Amino acid sequence: MDFPIHLTSQLREHLRALRKARGLTQAALGRLLGVGQARIAEIESNPGAVSVDQLMKVVSALRASLVLRDDMLEVTANRPDAAASPPTAPSNNPRKQAKQPPVNTPPTGQWHVRPLTGGGRREATSVLVSRTDAKTSSDAQALRDANPNADVTPTSRRNFVIRPKKGSW
Repeated sequence: MDFPIHLTSQLREHLRALRKARGLTQAALGRLLGVGQARIAEIESNPGAVSVDQLMKVVSALRASLVLRDDMLEVTANRPDAAASPPTAPSNNPRKQAKQPPVNTPPTGQWHVRPLTGGGRREATSVLVSRTDAKTSSDAQALRDANPNADVTPTSRRNFVIRPKKGSW
């Protein structure tokens, strides 16, 4: 089964779930990898702070694999004019046709908004917003100002995740 991961917080939960599904404690997984239980606890609590090499060793020890999927290929495969222009229309795949939560983008700049769905099992509550033209240091603040009732988290200099504030519907 595939588990789309867009944030390191999702990876944290999947690593822990895989370890438990394999019947391993942190100490047992540490012994498999030649590290202590404390190091496994660190990796599980903050997988974004470890090297890709270390992460791959943990994933391999859990008898899982890391797969990079080009989401744009799925979109372009369903469009007859895919070679002529960059993809802008949603695909025919029902899993890709998630409802987009209301998000406001700043009036300046070109923005691409894509819902994050949690594997297609539930309606999207968060979106990934990407700046497609030149970035500025004030993009995060501009998004926060445009979406006062949402949490805006930068994932890079061009990408931001916008989700409802905790405790709100």
